[in-house]
Amino acid sequence: MIIGGIDAGGTTTKCILMNENGELLAESKAGPANYQVTGLTNVIQEIRKALNVVCKKAGINEIDILGIGLAGVVSKEDIQMVKNNLLPLNQVKNCFITNDGEIAVLGAYAGESGIVVIAGTGSIIYGLKENGVTVQVGGWGPILGDEGSGFWIGLKALQAIIKTEEGRCINTSLSNILMNSFNINNLKELVSFVYQDKLPREKIASLAPLVIETMVNGDQVAKQIIEKGCDELILMIKVIAKKLNYQKKEIAVTGGMFNNSLFYNLFSYKLKKMSNYKAIKPLYPAVYGAVFYGALKAGLNLFFKEKEKGWMIKL
Repeated sequence: MIIGGIDAGGTTTKCILMNENGELLAESKAGPANYQVTGLTNVIQEIRKALNVVCKKAGINEIDILGIGLAGVVSKEDIQMVKNNLLPLNQVKNCFITNDGEIAVLGAYAGESGIVVIAGTGSIIYGLKENGVTVQVGGWGPILGDEGSGFWIGLKALQAIIKTEEGRCINTSLSNILMNSFNINNLKELVSFVYQDKLPREKIASLAPLVIETMVNGDQVAKQIIEKGCDELILMIKVIAKKLNYQKKEIAVTGGMFNNSLFYNLFSYKLKKMSNYKAIKPLYPAVYGAVFYGALKAGLNLFFKEKEKGWMIKL
């Protein structure tokens, strides 16, 4: 039996294949596939690309079960639309689709209940009750939400340098740093960069590490932005914990923002201080959670145990 998992996110689409013993057969990557941001056509294209590559690597023609976690799907209608357009997938027998939050929490706690914070290009907080009920806070995309994400931090930094230029904000070294990163000489050029799509969402999100570095060097504007991002994520955690009547003392965190040790350490400190929760890394990445999701939806029993060289799934 071959089971596949796909984590289709705002920056990267990841895909893995495993056999019935939980052994990793192959993995692949494709481009961004957020349903609301990149659109249906692009989502289908990137998922099919990832599947074709992973099947070729594994030397197989057919996948028995495929679980997909897709960023940007907010309704059953969204999921059905994606599924209808993915089919016929000649190499897939059974396909199960959910949002990226559910596969993240399934991976983070190996199928058990918990809360996971995802902060990468975008952001979302996802909780899973013991009875299987899921709760979501955030995940509203770059215009309506994404607080604490790389895009949100990058955008706030760009807004800050405009305010500084106009005298509406204290001086910040972000101005020179961000303008140099785009190789522009004045803020007028920034307008066309943003509004004529020369500056994609991922590029704005990539500014976040520069903002963090600027904060470490003592810049107060950068400090305010990063601390506000952490505070927004922690507020969402508190809301979802209340909805879940959450009893655990650990919160799993994942996504590109938490790969930055400075951001992770600051967030962990503030999380403990503001809510008495401890930040932990997930047991499995979200793409493995997609495998769990597909297997569970197909009615398979999963057993998890740690192997000498990492984690495995016993199906």
